Amino acid sequence: MHVSYLIAFVGGALTIFAPCAAMLLPSFFAYAFSSTRVMLARTGVFALGVILALLPFGAFAGTFGHFLRDNSATVSLIAGAVIIVLGFMQAFSLTFPVPQFASKLMSQTTSASTPVSKTTATETGVGDTADSANNKVPSAMGVFLLGLGYALAGVGCSGPILGAVLAYGSLGGSVIDGMLLMVFYGLGMATPVVLLALLWDSLKVNQKALLRPRPVQIFGRWTTVMNLISGHIFVVLGAILMFSGGQLDNFSLLTGEQQIELESTVAAALAAVPGWLFIALFAVILALLGLKFKSSK
Repeated sequence: MHVSYLIAFVGGALTIFAPCAAMLLPSFFAYAFSSTRVMLARTGVFALGVILALLPFGAFAGTFGHFLRDNSATVSLIAGAVIIVLGFMQAFSLTFPVPQFASKLMSQTTSASTPVSKTTATETGVGDTADSANNKVPSAMGVFLLGLGYALAGVGCSGPILGAVLAYGSLGGSVIDGMLLMVFYGLGMATPVVLLALLWDSLKVNQKALLRPRPVQIFGRWTTVMNLISGHIFVVLGAILMFSGGQLDNFSLLTGEQQIELESTVAAALAAVPGWLFIALFAVILALLGLKFKSSK
């Protein structure tokens, strides 16, 4: 199968029907209770995690990529454990200890080492992961790891399109082409999350009174209801990633045979589309997303 950038992108998007999609929607809702600006930024971080996890497979499919694939369970175990820790930190508004100069750069009004009080939680919007020192680091890292875990699960349930990309790299194809194919495949995997974020924003969900930060005290610490919700979602997803080893075979919307048939049909239909046309359209879409993000500030 000849795989163009367009076919790679669509193949990544079609993983929404595969077992690896089990983490997709929960991953989004783990950080969706935030301001529009932060939510869109976290979506970009999620996509970055997906792409960076896939790049070695495109660049070194026959060596390092093969090693990662064989050890995806171990990588998933480590990533899942870190996500669980970050989830608890998110839930209880805990922060990493940082040097004094770093804390000053992170926030001029709230020290990273200062416990969250009821007043602070209300003013800084801790529960919606606003840009406060008490949430920005763990939630961004957690979302990045969720993207990484989602990508590893995607490799574990790969269809014929991803198989063709990996075969291209294994047979000595261009390293640059292999990486670009994986970039577009990863962007395709992240596309459903981007679309969901845009829909979430267009419906003004974050402006609902129910989702506004509400301080609550747990075990002597002030946090918010939304922090508790998002933090526990992180914990659950981390546990799923740890115990599944990235192999989420019981959560597929399609059977393996149906997934193969769908990807093969789509690849055949898109084979005649010029690559330059897809690149041009993709550049326009990125420009529109950039304007959307800029207007949300």
